[in-house]
Amino acid sequence: MFSHIRRKREAKISSSSPQLRHVVVAGGELDDWESMSADQWSGRVGVLATVAAAHGARWVTVFPFGSRPAPACQVTATSYDVAGVRVLVSPQADGRRRIAETLRVASDVGFDEDSVEQLLHGEAGEPDLVVVLGSDDRLPPSLVWELAYSELVFLPVEWAVLDGERLDDALGVYFGRERRFGGVDE
Repeated sequence: MFSHIRRKREAKISSSSPQLRHVVVAGGELDDWESMSADQWSGRVGVLATVAAAHGARWVTVFPFGSRPAPACQVTATSYDVAGVRVLVSPQADGRRRIAETLRVASDVGFDEDSVEQLLHGEAGEPDLVVVLGSDDRLPPSLVWELAYSELVFLPVEWAVLDGERLDDALGVYFGRERRFGGVDE
């Protein structure tokens, strides 16, 4: 599936190529996440940050795919700074719950699209790319808000085997696309 990507990516990226600022990786069940040691998490975060940085991204957000409520999870929301990239790890798999909790703590904000985006994504802004691990026949419930203008790339791997090469392949698919944000060809 991804065998042709490296050849395309080796060609010079034109000024019309999509820019990449914020990548979301959605994958793994909370059980998978909890089974990782601190060293494994550090390694995974380092790989995600390094590959994202090589493609110009400055933000990576990681959500689980599963449906188990985050309060029952031992993994906590964490932020890492690696290779000039801020990696945000959120165990909140339910996007509606994440939105509700975010809005609940911001009771003094006048809500509109911009304020909700700022609350949900902060400085990172809306994701340019959402990499979904696993089958392409279902979406994680954690991606309610991110799907509006983000490109989706399905990566047919499990969380346990996600590595830099596979993430690099997904980013290559993204850079091979022409983003039109709902527009049509003339």
